[in-house]
Amino acid sequence: MDRQRRHLIALGCALAAFAASAAAQHVSPLPESGWLADEGRLAALTIEPVLDREALANAAFTSAMADQYTDAQDLRFDLIVGEFLFKSPLLLGGQAAKAGLSCHSCHVNGRDNPAFQFPAISGKPGTADTTHNFFSETLGNGTFDPVPIPDLTEPGKVRHDIDSEELEGFIKTIVVDEFGGSNADEALIRPLAAFVRAVRLSGGRTGASTRSLQRDLEDARMMVEQARRLTAANSSAVSTVLLAGARDRLFVVYERLLPNKHSSEREWLVEQSRNLGRAQSLLRQEKSVSGQLDQWLADFGTAPDFTTVEPESLYNPVILKSALTQ
Repeated sequence: MDRQRRHLIALGCALAAFAASAAAQHVSPLPESGWLADEGRLAALTIEPVLDREALANAAFTSAMADQYTDAQDLRFDLIVGEFLFKSPLLLGGQAAKAGLSCHSCHVNGRDNPAFQFPAISGKPGTADTTHNFFSETLGNGTFDPVPIPDLTEPGKVRHDIDSEELEGFIKTIVVDEFGGSNADEALIRPLAAFVRAVRLSGGRTGASTRSLQRDLEDARMMVEQARRLTAANSSAVSTVLLAGARDRLFVVYERLLPNKHSSEREWLVEQSRNLGRAQSLLRQEKSVSGQLDQWLADFGTAPDFTTVEPESLYNPVILKSALTQ
């Protein structure tokens, strides 16, 4: 049996073991749990650095990036869209998309992730084998050789200067070749490159904060809002990925709510996700979804009151710790 096949079998066994362990302990299968090291799991699920979007924008506006845009608002819009594409699992293809991985999973807000440890893909925490055949049929080299996940604020092997467009080419390689994504549309790559450049220019400034239900819901709303603007500009490729990102963020909230306490709130989240799914289907048929997204945003404004729900859910660090240790 060759080494590559052994690693794939090990991956399957590890994922099965994790699922069995979660079921035995009655732990909610939070998506991130599948790729977080035991030692860093609770902290990673409890605390999330919050990106300083204003610092990101200021760094971009005072750099050569601004010369690419005739309107400052267009640059700000690209930075927001780029951030949310960075956090959307559908951007990547193949097994990564099925596992729910996004760029953000390895590079939290553009930095690294010392707690990342995907079964049979990582060595020690904070590493990943980027040439593993599980993710890439193109770049797979048949050798298990995990490397440290880089901090995107630090200088690396790829030039970030605007004129070379080397960063754009590198991002296309990651999306299509490294992770099997099928879409390297320029409308996707441009905001992603803008976001990555701004992360380095700003130093990836963040503030530590407890994971927040309200912030996750607001990010979902913003993703739909940006998708709505892009559908008006006939950019369906980006809108589709953003809607997938919004649905993923709703799923994150859903998984942190407790079935026996928050059934009505969970049902509301499912309905919102289904409505976005219908909009995605229409986009794939090249049909207009402006009206549907307008209605979705209006309905979202009448969401249940989640302020009393959050302290009773797995967003509460005490409840989460108890659930993970049962």
